[in-house]
Amino acid sequence: MLVLLSFVGCSRRPKNVAYVKGKVTLGGQPLEGAVVTFAPTEIGSSAVGRTNASGEYVLKYSANIDGAQIGDNDVFISTHREGDKDAKPPVSEVPEKVPYKYRTPGPDQLKASVKPGKNELNFALEPGPVEPPAPKGKAKKR
Repeated sequence: MLVLLSFVGCSRRPKNVAYVKGKVTLGGQPLEGAVVTFAPTEIGSSAVGRTNASGEYVLKYSANIDGAQIGDNDVFISTHREGDKDAKPPVSEVPEKVPYKYRTPGPDQLKASVKPGKNELNFALEPGPVEPPAPKGKAKKR
């Protein structure tokens, strides 16, 4: 009986987690194969999802629980994946498509507020440079 209760208890959504789905576009087009990560701004666990061919994602809080922690979250979206030529079969590297400004902390950092219940959180990204800006040199004195 204890084993049955513990199994049932593991499949329920924690009270601080709510269902999250959405769509990611880049330049108005669905962004396929992007990893979407919600990281709570307070202490907590991140949730991750991957976009499909339509740019749609569903976040996973843990293996058996869809959703993300309720509250404010920093959002990170990336398409880059390392390749592995030694894998069987070899895995090709996937280049980054998401502009740098959306992947790093700063004024353009993506944010999301997860509310109790069901959430649909869409991200319309604008095209831009994928590489970080070149460091600014010191101005020469005259």
